[in-house]
Amino acid sequence: MTRVLAIALAAALSAAAAAGAAPAHTLTHYHWTTVTFDDINQRAAAAFMARNPGVEVKLMLLPETSIPTVLRTARASGRPIDSFALSNGESAEFLAAGQAVRIIPAAFGKTSLADVLGMWTPGAFEACGGTWEGQYYGVPFELSNYVGWVNVRDMRDAGLDPARDKPRTWEQFAAVARKLTKVEAGRTARSGFACNSRVGIYNFLVLTAMMEQLGLDWGTERGLVSSMDRPDALARGLRTFTDLVVSSRVWDPSLADDDRVAFAENRAAMFLTGGSWFVGLLDTVPAPPVPLSDAEPFPYPRFPDGKDIGGVGYGYCLFVSSLSRDPELAFRFLDAMTSQPNEFIRYGYYQPRRRLSDGSSAVNAELARKYVPFYDQVFRPELTRTAVWLASSRGSQVIDLVWAAITRVIYEKASVESSVTSLQGGIRELFAVR
Repeated sequence: MTRVLAIALAAALSAAAAAGAAPAHTLTHYHWTTVTFDDINQRAAAAFMARNPGVEVKLMLLPETSIPTVLRTARASGRPIDSFALSNGESAEFLAAGQAVRIIPAAFGKTSLADVLGMWTPGAFEACGGTWEGQYYGVPFELSNYVGWVNVRDMRDAGLDPARDKPRTWEQFAAVARKLTKVEAGRTARSGFACNSRVGIYNFLVLTAMMEQLGLDWGTERGLVSSMDRPDALARGLRTFTDLVVSSRVWDPSLADDDRVAFAENRAAMFLTGGSWFVGLLDTVPAPPVPLSDAEPFPYPRFPDGKDIGGVGYGYCLFVSSLSRDPELAFRFLDAMTSQPNEFIRYGYYQPRRRLSDGSSAVNAELARKYVPFYDQVFRPELTRTAVWLASSRGSQVIDLVWAAITRVIYEKASVESSVTSLQGGIRELFAVR
């Protein structure tokens, strides 16, 4: 059942209530509900109202999947809405439809957009889905990124030193995976690497990082279409990924269809679709074959001649609705909502805020080091180098086309070149490029 929670701070409104007057301003914000974070967001809303007498904030807490439906019907139904949260995978649809207001620097006490952007981790606006066609709309609220994960016990058993031998390039990644692959009685008992073979999105995201390392723009529709004119780079990325099955044989998709489960059960020694939150996830598995002490993250491998880009970044932005009656006030509230990174870091989640509007530092580095293992060595530097998830209202169709290109090579024994040709045709047809 949808749960709607409206919060009002009685003390902040007591004067208005005593006079029999309604609040001067009411802000209605739609946010996803989680048991862990609802209280943090409620406190942020209450503190904002305490600093702004006469302003009432209504937090409408809904299941995440309900928010897009609310936005689609708000304009027709006249439902009050000032601001809302969306993931990077959802925002393109609503930005393309003109349902959000561009960032107003004055709401943050700034005179330029550059000053606002400078308060966040570089690349966070793009990674969290806050941009559209070069314009900035969303304020980053939460940012995660994929890094590599390896079983260090498996490394030691294979004669490798985890401190020295974690792979830095894709060639090294395949070589390490070969040493970590275990074959018993002619069958793979443990893959050196695994990716989710049940759904295409995870494979798409790993391949996105490879393609962006090779200089292709897979973060925008225009860039994706333009990348189809570079078949050599497309083929190099696709071959590097599919060779893990076809040539190196370090990934057996039939052994496990969920890479995170396979890693936790030691049926895969490495995977590439986990963020800082994976520590907490693994820690909650009852008596897993792989204890938390054996799981260590490492930066995404790179191409030696490619760009210094890591795994895909993803997260959420907060937006001001084009239906808001006071967009600047709404952005002031969003500033308050995104000024609490130290509350979230305790759970291994990032609000990618570097500085608050008053100029003070936003993140307590000691807290981050306490709650996020390998924060300085892996997660903090990689967060500034994330690949960008595609911003497109046709993202699901793109994922299907890329997954089809991958599976043609892996399962149908098609050549990389023919699969690239099919991908080029599919992308160009999808975006009506002749």
